[in-house]
Amino acid sequence: MTNCCLETNCTRCCIKTNMVLTTRDIQTIEKAGYEARIFVSERNGWLQLKNSKGRCVFHNGTICTIYDHRPKGCVLYPVVYDKDSGCAFLDSECPQILCFPLSKTKEQQINILVHHLEKERRERMQKKNLTKR
Repeated sequence: MTNCCLETNCTRCCIKTNMVLTTRDIQTIEKAGYEARIFVSERNGWLQLKNSKGRCVFHNGTICTIYDHRPKGCVLYPVVYDKDSGCAFLDSECPQILCFPLSKTKEQQINILVHHLEKERRERMQKKNLTKR
């Protein structure tokens, strides 16, 4: 969230989040004092933020309790990536969308993030397949 979100108390992106995490995101949050088991779930090789009471486990109903340590995907939101088209765009479900211009820099950052997430997932899936043998 930017100041725009904070000023309007908008938390739409924190409700029923499906935020995918990098290992760096997890390490950053752990360094802030949280154990991965309380905030990470794994679904089909993707590591995601858990939800509690219908919102991100780190949202207390008023604010993000890890705002300064939040995942890269949260920082970049409402810029999201459409895998089918291979393009970044602004999520139309964001009520504050007008506060977030889609810049080339943000497009590059989301592309790098998606590439990194996919690479980590591939490696995780390969390790799982090796341990099954």
